[in-house]
Amino acid sequence: MLDPIIHARRRTHLSQALDAPILLMGHGHRPRNLPMSPLPFRQDSSFLYFTGCTHPGAALLIVEGQSVLYLPKPSHDDALWHGASHSIQALGTALGFSNVRPSTQLEIDAKALNGLATIAVPDLAQTQKASQLSKSSLEFGSKNGHEGLISAIIAMRRRLDTSEVDEMRSTAKVTRAAHLAAIAATHHGAHEQHIAAAFHDVVMRAGLSLAYPSIVTVRGEVLHNFNYVNTLQDGQLLLLDGGAESKSGYATDVTRTWPVSGRFSPRQKAAYEAVLESQLRGIALVRSGTRYRDVHIESALVLAQFLADEGLVKCSPEDAVACGAHALFFPHGVGHLIGLDVHDLENFGDQAAYAPGRVRSEQFGLGYLRLDLDLEPGMVVTVEPGFYVIPAILDAPEFRSTFSSTVDFERAAAWRGFGGIRIEDDVLVTDDKPEVLTGSIPKTVLELESAYGG
Repeated sequence: MLDPIIHARRRTHLSQALDAPILLMGHGHRPRNLPMSPLPFRQDSSFLYFTGCTHPGAALLIVEGQSVLYLPKPSHDDALWHGASHSIQALGTALGFSNVRPSTQLEIDAKALNGLATIAVPDLAQTQKASQLSKSSLEFGSKNGHEGLISAIIAMRRRLDTSEVDEMRSTAKVTRAAHLAAIAATHHGAHEQHIAAAFHDVVMRAGLSLAYPSIVTVRGEVLHNFNYVNTLQDGQLLLLDGGAESKSGYATDVTRTWPVSGRFSPRQKAAYEAVLESQLRGIALVRSGTRYRDVHIESALVLAQFLADEGLVKCSPEDAVACGAHALFFPHGVGHLIGLDVHDLENFGDQAAYAPGRVRSEQFGLGYLRLDLDLEPGMVVTVEPGFYVIPAILDAPEFRSTFSSTVDFERAAAWRGFGGIRIEDDVLVTDDKPEVLTGSIPKTVLELESAYGG
């Protein structure tokens, strides 16, 4: 966990950046089905960033540089159901707050303030309360709140400091162990559930949580496939996209792909090594001052060369990328920011991820690029190119018409059933060469085949 002094410094910085009283809401418990059966609790990331507080129902007021933490008092029978608890003053003191008040006082204190700046959070009830107290219209993901406050939060969170990066480095070790356990558990006749369980077991035993629902599938062409329904068969590729989250909330996001049989077939190996080269070339560009879009284009050009070599595209790699033909096999962006959220700051939309004056492309594939900033030291990004054979794309009439002269759809038909390959790492931008925070996790053909346990 981070030192409370770090959170206090962040609150001071935020207060100095904004000439207005600030209200930040934490998440409450949200029912899974019954009121007494809540969903797993995860604090709002911006609230966590400024407080370190993981208690449900909390709120924060910052007025003229002074911070007040609001916490719900335990109910009279709380000890019966949940065990003895500390007072809200003791909880607040442990978090570095000298001024702690019960949540029932928040409405009274907030009503005395004018021009209250706040933001929406995923918890609808807490957002509605913030909207009422600030007299502003809020909706998470669209009407996100006070523009000045949002801009200040983005500016602070977009670059990680040493303590934050250390959290990610430490968590990456657990993520590595979890991926190794999943590779070792792979064999013909196993089930996707078995591999997911092996991965999750390592994360949970380390006392951490999942940064996001893990993707564990032999249907890797389905980009966000969260269903574990398939039995593993020789000849298939298994794709695992998973990462641990530190106790302080910092995520890791890693994808590896390996053969169920333990050995890549010649076709699988050729495609895999093309994706790996695409990733390595992209990572090499993750340097201060590089436009992240250029990382995507470089990775796309490497993959387009593979497509040309295989006869899947009928034009040069440069022309394939220029017209978007390559995106029929690499349809997503090459990565995103990562930090307190696995797709960090995306709740604020493209404001956090696109530089002023830059907008998303209308071209298929490139339009899914989640990040178009000039990279700065302290940013952590993922680099995750992929190669996929997706029937829904290859059969789509609009794509067959648009790319009839650039894609060989008949040759592509011979690849049906191949699945998908993605290779992903978390990369820190420094003043020098990039640091791959998750680089110790096996990803060469030799490393993966050596780690295989079947």
